[in-house]
Amino acid sequence: MKTIVTWILCLAAVATLAQEPIEVKIEDRPSSQGIQPAFEVAVPQATPRQAIDLWKKTITPSKLFKKTPKMDKVKDEWLVNNVLISDIVSQPLNVITQVSDFPGHIYVRIFLYNQAGFLGADSSEQTASAKNYIRNYAVELYRQAVEKELKDEEQTLKGLERDLKNLVKRNNNYNDKQVDAEREKAEMERDARSQRDLIDQKGMVLTADPEGTRADAEKELKSTEKDIKKAGRDASRFKKKSRKNERDQRDKEREIEKQKQKVEQVRIKLGNIR
Repeated sequence: MKTIVTWILCLAAVATLAQEPIEVKIEDRPSSQGIQPAFEVAVPQATPRQAIDLWKKTITPSKLFKKTPKMDKVKDEWLVNNVLISDIVSQPLNVITQVSDFPGHIYVRIFLYNQAGFLGADSSEQTASAKNYIRNYAVELYRQAVEKELKDEEQTLKGLERDLKNLVKRNNNYNDKQVDAEREKAEMERDARSQRDLIDQKGMVLTADPEGTRADAEKELKSTEKDIKKAGRDASRFKKKSRKNERDQRDKEREIEKQKQKVEQVRIKLGNIR
């Protein structure tokens, strides 16, 4: 019961910590058009490549039989002109995008402007629409990054479970070989007893060769006893391998349990993205 309660408390703590806020701020930032208002947002876990790929799909979606504006990279900026983002304004916009990479997160800065000037310089309805649009983009970017994390952790879990399955299969093989070695040893021990009995019989020696001598019988017995020792060593070796394998299985099971918890934590984090 104590373990279950601890597990629930851990999940609750993770759920609280996993709620990474996605907040779009408007800051004056340098750009190729001078210092201008930029919509800036920090996105955990995402990479610059993921950010640009999603941003391209967001503002320049492919349209059948219709040419879409092209996004080009110039130095440290991604530029696209005359793109219509109807969720923000009814007129085309020019878009400058910058992405800065930091450990654990990225900063995405987006400049939106047309002939009327840069959005974000005032508290207009268009500025509010732009903030909401960019936040939705950032949330989706974060969600995709966490989905990738979840996929990676699930793949790790599958790999561990596959390792455990292979350990079990290998151990079954060790057990079978140990049983075979012990059975072979028992059969040869019976043969050795029979050979000793025959050697001890007064005036009577039976070997594979009717003309055989006592020395031949003793030589055959010695060979059997040597094989008995070998079978015993084989049985002992496979028993040791089996015991080590069982320890490895227990270690792997603990790894799997930890990885399951990790997968669950990422699932909680994914579910908390809003």
